[in-house]
Amino acid sequence: MPTIGHQKIIARLERAISQKRVSNAYLFCGPEAVGKFLVATDFAEKLTGAEKGKLNRNLRIIAPEVEEKNGVRREREIKIEDIKKLQKEFSLTSFDENSRVVIIRNAQNLNRTAQNSLLKLLEEPPQKSVLILVAENEKKLLPTVISRCQLVRFNLLPDAQIETMLDADTEHKKELVFWSLGRPGLLRKFLENKIELEEQMKLADEFNALFSSELNDKFFLAEKLAKNTPELLDKMAFWIVLLRQSLLGKKQTQIVSPGKALGLIEKIEESKKIIESTNSNARLTLENLLVLFGK
Repeated sequence: MPTIGHQKIIARLERAISQKRVSNAYLFCGPEAVGKFLVATDFAEKLTGAEKGKLNRNLRIIAPEVEEKNGVRREREIKIEDIKKLQKEFSLTSFDENSRVVIIRNAQNLNRTAQNSLLKLLEEPPQKSVLILVAENEKKLLPTVISRCQLVRFNLLPDAQIETMLDADTEHKKELVFWSLGRPGLLRKFLENKIELEEQMKLADEFNALFSSELNDKFFLAEKLAKNTPELLDKMAFWIVLLRQSLLGKKQTQIVSPGKALGLIEKIEESKKIIESTNSNARLTLENLLVLFGK
């Protein structure tokens, strides 16, 4: 799967290889589905000298396990046992003269104990080893972990780059580009399954309806959404994206004043943080938030 965009980042990493100035640890951070993991795997292939499509014995990928309960899918924590296995593998030499690389995908899922264990590797990295953390939210990582990594920040892509992924005769091209929201991974999902785009547009309609809903309807929605915390957090993140699109004057999103959009973004981020990091009542937090939606 080709990588779209991020040419400056790719050039920077290639330059590090050519100048033999590769760091022992990197933190690739930025929004979901923008291409962080693809860039990481491409970088790893170059470091290990592996051929695309062939078994790469010098590359290890760690990712959270996904569990499903009562129809709700969520990622589990990455625990210390995973890091201990990693430490053991890093103690071995590589299979050839190239580097040994480990990519930790969704590194924000590392629990505190696992992060503390990871610090030992970061403080005393084995020779010819490179660790790449890929995370959407680096705020969940310990400052000591972040400080020992070279930070590589990924941003959303402009519409013009997203459009290069589409054929000239693609139907609904404008809608596909807009609702990809600068994320090539999201566009790929839309192209693979048209229902994904329909669901995205339904979420936007639900968001727009919040501005004219009666208070009772908002409380009913809060009760419904609070039953599935992972889905709720995803929706809140999507609301923030839509409000930022509104700030840019995109016609497809709810039009609110810049001042109100900024205020709502701040409140949503605050509520999202409360739900993520405390044992507070998600329903009550959401009710207090939804009251702020209105013309």
